[in-house]
Amino acid sequence: MTATAIESHSRAALERVLELVLRDGEPLVIVPSPPGAGKTSLVEAVTAAAAHHGLRILVAAPRAEQTYDFIRRLLADYQPLPIEALVASKRDDFPDDLSAAGVPDPRQAPGLAGGAGIVVSTVDKLVDSAPDIGSGAFQLLIVDEAWQVTYGNLLPLLTLADQVLVVGDAGQLPPLVRSETHRFEAREHHVHWPAPEELMRRHPGAPVVPLPATRRLLQDTVDFVQPAFYPRLPFVSAAAPADRMLRATAGGMGTAIDRAIDLLAGGATLAAVLLPPHAHAGIEYDPEVAELAAAVAHRLLERGVRWEGQRTLTAEDIGCVDPHRDSGTATRRALSARGIGHELMVSTPEIWQGLQRPMIVARHPVLPGHRLSAFDLQPGRVCVQLSRHQLACLIVGRDGVGDALDAHQHDVSARASEAVDAEFVGWRAHRELWSRLDAAGRLVRA
Repeated sequence: MTATAIESHSRAALERVLELVLRDGEPLVIVPSPPGAGKTSLVEAVTAAAAHHGLRILVAAPRAEQTYDFIRRLLADYQPLPIEALVASKRDDFPDDLSAAGVPDPRQAPGLAGGAGIVVSTVDKLVDSAPDIGSGAFQLLIVDEAWQVTYGNLLPLLTLADQVLVVGDAGQLPPLVRSETHRFEAREHHVHWPAPEELMRRHPGAPVVPLPATRRLLQDTVDFVQPAFYPRLPFVSAAAPADRMLRATAGGMGTAIDRAIDLLAGGATLAAVLLPPHAHAGIEYDPEVAELAAAVAHRLLERGVRWEGQRTLTAEDIGCVDPHRDSGTATRRALSARGIGHELMVSTPEIWQGLQRPMIVARHPVLPGHRLSAFDLQPGRVCVQLSRHQLACLIVGRDGVGDALDAHQHDVSARASEAVDAEFVGWRAHRELWSRLDAAGRLVRA
């Protein structure tokens, strides 16, 4: 598909959402998105258009930082608009730049101004404030990052507006639920599911407008990530390869790390560096793989890897994503020993969700020699790890991931009748990804 055709499809998706919401008055519209597709830009555009039509709009997101960033974007792109931030009573850190821009930040719903305009808040604050806000107080409710919100948390918000638009990334980490969920699986209401999934199940006739392209990931990455983690959401890359070329200033020495970097310099955007098989009994992570992650990041800097046409990458341009905090801490220590400070971000997928860097080093969650758990096989975790990069991602781990997946024995009886078998879905996604990497020659073995 040509760049012109991709842009045409993207514009058509936005126009379709605007038609459904503003012209047709659809009560529910759902927009699933691949990573880096510009979903927040879509939310901005719909919010601004609805405000200019004189509507009263409520915009919700899971975290306070997301709401602040959204307000900043609205102020920069669509000023002037009447915007208020409904802030949690216990928060005393409302950003100074938003205060300076004149954004009111009432702590309670009765302090909100009435009439046309935009109110931005977190889902949790709105759940607490719903009785004070009252049914039908808004014409339009927009939920950004909606796949991070449970249906149970969204439910009290649905009465606040006549229309609801939910937008989010359909393939990444599900909402955090701090209680046992098995008892909900076969019930009428899946209150623990991501809100859009349950809305689509309960309202199969609701219009669904998928976003067709990612602007973050190159097509080479899409060819691996989409079949594994987005089987119901076909999409392509809108990023031009000529604008995302990676080069190494210094030559390699033939090591596994150098060979993997050379693959990236040759046009690959996803590859793995694998240590020989070795079981580490009694611990949740492999210290040598944590050390390998630091060595990969250090070698990228040593070889002067460049984003062609832009700059030589620094530590700030590289990120390490590790499923386990202990392993990430070990990687941080190894980076410090190499003189690399905290400008190189090391954190878990939960923190990385929504962020990006030119280069990512991702530690694979499957540790050969250990029994695979539901945590290891959770597909959204790996999806986040492999979709944060603008140039390329190097996976680090042990050889034998494919064998460990093949040997995994899954107990299909360990779930409620009619419940979604999340562990099998994750196993299938992992197997699809690893098979494609292997077939493409992207597994570099030490």
